[in-house]
Amino acid sequence: MRRHARSFAPAARLLGRNDRARVARLYALCRTVDDLADTVGGPDVRARLVQLAEELSRAHGDDPLAAEARDLFGGNATGLAAFGQLVATVADDTGPCAVADDAALDRYCTGVAGTVGVMICVLFDVDTRWHAAASDLGKAMQLTNICRDVRADAEAGRRYLPATLCPHPPEAIAGGAPGAARDVRAAVATLLRRADALYRSGRSGMPALPPRLRVAVAAASELYAGIGDELRARDCDALSGRVVVPRHRKARLFVTAAAAQFRIGVIRRQEASHAAT
Repeated sequence: MRRHARSFAPAARLLGRNDRARVARLYALCRTVDDLADTVGGPDVRARLVQLAEELSRAHGDDPLAAEARDLFGGNATGLAAFGQLVATVADDTGPCAVADDAALDRYCTGVAGTVGVMICVLFDVDTRWHAAASDLGKAMQLTNICRDVRADAEAGRRYLPATLCPHPPEAIAGGAPGAARDVRAAVATLLRRADALYRSGRSGMPALPPRLRVAVAAASELYAGIGDELRARDCDALSGRVVVPRHRKARLFVTAAAAQFRIGVIRRQEASHAAT
């Protein structure tokens, strides 16, 4: 997580040792699937991921990733189904990509990130009525990532901006063609607005989380949202270089989000104490 999840690793340190270890195991599972698709790729990897997704729906199998998932989730069907959905979505994303429309983008974000929110809920026994909010928060973060990584994705032959907003092939985007650059800006602005709505929905589920997890998730969501703010500050230009939140601002966002959740926790404990007396 320190190497690859720089916006979440600091927040994870707020968790207790055992909880942090479980989150790290989940991160390792998801990262392994992602690396198989991005680093290795090809039809053999796709076939393995398709088989893994099918195996996750059964009680037994030989794939070590399925065995690790069963152990991590304690056989919980919701957690295994969410991981299976993530694997199936990544399997369909092992080659060139050009997202067609908003519905396809939503399916992708749900599959690779909304599922992570659900899996976190399963790990921490969060009631199922809050899973939709957790999924929305994951989708918000994924939309932010897509907006930040437009150029890198295009150079890899991928375009996650829907064609209805940006109808240019990845090579035109990577080359900074004038029409493509204009439409990228407009598409990024639109997707960041959608992410804002999803962040709000996701944050509505914060009260359902255990205190330390609530603080960690709040801090991580603010750090991700900060990437969108940095993009807006340069007029949604995602092609002139990868946006990075400055370290001093990242620290301020982290502390502000964590302090706000701590205050909410104190107020709720006081309210509970007064109600009991």
